[in-house]
Amino acid sequence: MIKENVRYEPDDEDEEPFTQYIYKTTVRNAKDRFDALGITISHFEELFNSKGWELIDYDALLSHLHIDYDDYDEVGQKRYKKYVTYQKWINSLKKIIKYELENKNISYLKNENENKDLKLSTECDKIIGYTLMDWDSETSYSYGLKLNDSEYPFLLRQILEFCDDKSEIELDFSNLQFWDYDCIPKAKVLNDYIEKTIVLLEGTSDKEILEFSMSILYPHLKDLFYFMDFDSPLGAKRDGGTSYLIKNMKTFYFSKLKSKFIAVFDNDAEGFSSKMQLLNEVKDWPSNMKALCYPILKQFENYPTLSPSGKIDNIDINQKACSIELYLPDFLIKEDGVFNPIVWESRKEIKIDGDKSFLYQGVINNKDKIKKNFVKFKNNIISGKETINKEDWSKMKLLLESIVFCFR
Repeated sequence: MIKENVRYEPDDEDEEPFTQYIYKTTVRNAKDRFDALGITISHFEELFNSKGWELIDYDALLSHLHIDYDDYDEVGQKRYKKYVTYQKWINSLKKIIKYELENKNISYLKNENENKDLKLSTECDKIIGYTLMDWDSETSYSYGLKLNDSEYPFLLRQILEFCDDKSEIELDFSNLQFWDYDCIPKAKVLNDYIEKTIVLLEGTSDKEILEFSMSILYPHLKDLFYFMDFDSPLGAKRDGGTSYLIKNMKTFYFSKLKSKFIAVFDNDAEGFSSKMQLLNEVKDWPSNMKALCYPILKQFENYPTLSPSGKIDNIDINQKACSIELYLPDFLIKEDGVFNPIVWESRKEIKIDGDKSFLYQGVINNKDKIKKNFVKFKNNIISGKETINKEDWSKMKLLLESIVFCFR
């Protein structure tokens, strides 16, 4: 949001007006973006436990206790081992964040006696509280933790966990314009070129359906992901199918690229077999690469299938016949109110840790017609002829969650 001719004091005509730049979002959306980027609560816990004593700024508390400065390290380490754990720190952080949300920032206080409702009782309460009230502290903005720039977002993610999901977050970054005349244009350009997680899919239908579903279910995350194209405006084409998905993923692996990559296979026999083949060929995948299948859903445990005799049997089709179309709203995969059944095609061999097993591969009947139904529905949504009922997209939401939060 941009506001022109703003003054901090509206009635002060001598104040020079400026342009105000504000970023707004909700707590829920901010948490989603952090989690999609791999900036998660579990990673904050790992950071806290791995760095231990070196992460805690004890100076403000030890000063309050009148400990000799030369003894800070010795006394602080003893107290840390005796009183500080991750869970105790989280309990204190939650308590103080809740207090600040309901009252005012502790950093405005000179000492805890200025507000009778503020009770710093535990060791972690005091470490955080006294640091916030110490105006000279270098870690008051990070609640008593010595964090570098790359670690600070993990603290922000943890703090958001203590806030109401519907609350609005507002970031006023207008001051950037006073650093240099082109700071804000540069920042906006950099934001447009944020590094995306690359998602590799089996085919063009998967890409078209997932991009549209992302735009309606997770519009605040769509700029973080790139569903890899199968063709270009100049006519070049990339092959689809599970075999090329495996080859492309292995190419990225051996290139030692640092970007995040996700290979997504169908939840059918072919997809499951190919995923296991990939995992068998490359045993030790780096943390920036994931291989997964569309999620196993309870609804697919009792789905109609067409036997060779023409009889309809309801069976579990997970890891046998769940292509992207099965995750569309029910009204798109039904014919006259009845689910299009699964038709069996072939038997696939699956290898898991050297052991062989077999699964039958199936495909939903009238698959091409279902694709056309989706395209028609998508065009109607875009043109405003129809509206989205997000409850109909519960299966697709679970599918997208498995992708966008897989680095959580």
